[in-house]
This record gives sequence, C-alpha cells and structure tokens, in this order.
Amino acid sequence: MGFQQVRDVELIRHAYVLPTKQRHGFGGKLLRHLRQASTKPMLVGTWAAAAWAIPFYERHGFAPVPPQHKTVLLNSYWTIPERQIETSVVLVSPPDGQ
Repeated sequence: MGFQQVRDVELIRHAYVLPTKQRHGFGGKLLRHLRQASTKPMLVGTWAAAAWAIPFYERHGFAPVPPQHKTVLLNSYWTIPERQIETSVVLVSPPDGQ
C-alpha cells in the first residue's frame, strides 16, 4: 500500500492485504501510517461492488463522494476507461489531523 502525489491530492494505490492477514489490523495500521505522512487530501478509487473495501475506508475516516463529483475526480486524477468510471466509487479523506 502506498500513495501517489498527483497535483493537489494523494492517491492511495495498490491497497491490498493478503486474505490470510485480513481482519488482524494490518490494513488499518498501514492506512494510518499513510494518512500521517499525508499533507494533502487523499483519494482512493475502488469498484462499487467492493463491499469489503468501502466500509473499511469509511471506518477510517474516508467519505464517498457524490456520483457526479466522482466522475470529475476519476477523469482528473486517473486514466481509466469509461466503463471503469461507471463501476467505480471514490472516497476522500482530508490530511491527518484536519
């Protein structure tokens, strides 16, 4: 798990924990570490069908953005096909401590 600085935000990239290590707090610890290192708002994009990922990020202070804003963000900060935009969600979190 890491982040990529893109202009005025940081994108969480490749945020995966091995299935055998899930539900042991590793993902939360990694995410806290990234947020503490962050100086900009953080965005994470995931599949709308990722029923496990969205609540995880929400538990850690991220909030889903409205669908119309999601499309603007995905087009601004990612290079992905239109079909992927349709099936994705974006969650946002301010820098740690804000």
